[in-house]
Amino acid sequence: MSAHLEKRLAELNQEIRTYPGPIARCDQHLPALLEECAKLIAELEREACPPQARWGHDGGRTD
Repeated sequence: MSAHLEKRLAELNQEIRTYPGPIARCDQHLPALLEECAKLIAELEREACPPQARWGHDGGRTD
C-alpha cells in the first residue's frame, strides 16, 4: 500500500511543481492538490513503523 501512496505523492509533487502561474485567489485546483498531498503524507506517516516497534523484539528498549 505504501508503494502506491509514495507513487501518487511523487505524481502530486510533480504536478504541484509544474503548476502554471500566476495562481488566482479563486483557483480551487491547487489547494485541492496540496490537501491531497498532505493527506497522503499523513497516511504514509501512520503506516510507518514507530521506533518502539523496531526496538521491541530484539532486546532493545521499548519505552
